[in-house]
Amino acid sequence: MRLSELQTGDKAFIVKVNGSGAFRKRILEMGFVRGQEVRSILNAPLKDPIKYGIMEYEVSLRRSEAVLIEISKLKEDVVYAVDNDKTDEPENEVEETDFRDPPLSDESDLKKENNNVIRVALVGNPNAGKTSIFNLASGAHEHVGNYSGVTVDSKEGTLRHNGYKFILTDLPGTYSLSAYSPEELYVRSYIFEEKPDVIVNVVSASALERNLYLTTELIELEKPMVVALNMYDELEK
Repeated sequence: MRLSELQTGDKAFIVKVNGSGAFRKRILEMGFVRGQEVRSILNAPLKDPIKYGIMEYEVSLRRSEAVLIEISKLKEDVVYAVDNDKTDEPENEVEETDFRDPPLSDESDLKKENNNVIRVALVGNPNAGKTSIFNLASGAHEHVGNYSGVTVDSKEGTLRHNGYKFILTDLPGTYSLSAYSPEELYVRSYIFEEKPDVIVNVVSASALERNLYLTTELIELEKPMVVALNMYDELEK
């Protein structure tokens, strides 16, 4: 059974993701991994796109994308598929990306013209809570920045503490640094071109597994980083 066949309101489990290259990598990063429960939320009037719920998020896919994802309403079928699938895990079929290339300059290591100024980039999945943290820290006194060639933007604000000036940048929500979407391209460009001193990776505890895909990519940058766990009360449950 294909994901595109799942009726509105019905639930099923991911068995296999077909396709290759950037599409497959993108789908996996969004949480469509083997064994994960998925629910069909809404079909558009023309049946394209289709909105699904997965890992506490809502994601819209084109019908042509959903048809490449195999599902089953029985979780036992997922176990059977694992036993009979001799191929590598999906992640192994995607060409690895070295997120350390191009190398980041040592100039970013708090060696700016003014050592009392620290640039902080807030990075995380959509709806992870970046903007809430940004508004709380900056008092919502921000201005909007953008890069040429893309339609997304970021917000920049300031925070002063113990003699330091923190310049906070709330970057667009992104699932990865693979430059597949305008948001990913924006975030990737900002990190490599603006060279923030510190990355704050905002992670939502309500969808921890999914959020950590991006975390692993950020770790590979070998930049000073802090993980901010949002909605911790959900994790305690």
